[in-house]
Amino acid sequence: MPYAGVNGQRLYYEVGGEDEMCVLLHGTFADADIMEAPATGLATGLRALRIDRRSCGRSSPFDAPFSLADEAADIAALLDWFSTEKTSFLTHDDGAEVAIEFALQYPHRTRQLVFMAPTLEGYPWSAETVAQRADLVAGMRKDARNTVETKLLTQPIFEALKEREGLHDRITDIYRRCNGMAVKHERPARTGPAHAQRLGEIQSKTHVFIGEQEQTERILCARQIAMGIRGAEFVTFPGLGRFLQIEDSRQVMRKLTDIFMPE
Repeated sequence: MPYAGVNGQRLYYEVGGEDEMCVLLHGTFADADIMEAPATGLATGLRALRIDRRSCGRSSPFDAPFSLADEAADIAALLDWFSTEKTSFLTHDDGAEVAIEFALQYPHRTRQLVFMAPTLEGYPWSAETVAQRADLVAGMRKDARNTVETKLLTQPIFEALKEREGLHDRITDIYRRCNGMAVKHERPARTGPAHAQRLGEIQSKTHVFIGEQEQTERILCARQIAMGIRGAEFVTFPGLGRFLQIEDSRQVMRKLTDIFMPE
């Protein structure tokens, strides 16, 4: 298995293609395999690098709190590992928060940003969503395997996948590998404004993708990101939910091709 030794971590990665770099980032409870389909498509015209984020998947466990700044530094060190100065990002779920942190900390190393079903640090989530997340994290710390089955995979976003043959098993198998290490510790408290108050500082060209069947609160969060970043494009995909890059990879890939590999 390919690993990069950066910042005291062993980060698992898969890379394909040539030319400009695009880093693909998954959400906390998944791993790089959730980004396989878009990585394969992008590798026809870019150097597509997907990783297991710090303490996720096949990357080495990190038994201490770590911040978004730490994860952004991991990406910067990974670019150095590949002797690459600048990168674009394609992210899913809260992988967007790492890319936003990177764009704020390393604007000179950031080309383009594409966020799929993103979350946003500092977004005013409802009390119900906050409580659900806290319950999920607490369960992961005690018994990750049981929590994945009883609290994560029973959520409506996964139940909806059963309507598409083979898709439910394909995606849930990725989440069943979650070991809970990435949420074992709370992130250190941030000093200064959260991302929600700093979106206007991002200068990179940005696209925000959301599925039409996504949960309402997640759609509103995605829209706030698009509204907060100057010139950002908000793209809605009809008939798709949380996992739009897998639910209809061709439709999503056509848009990604227009963005990253225009004729």
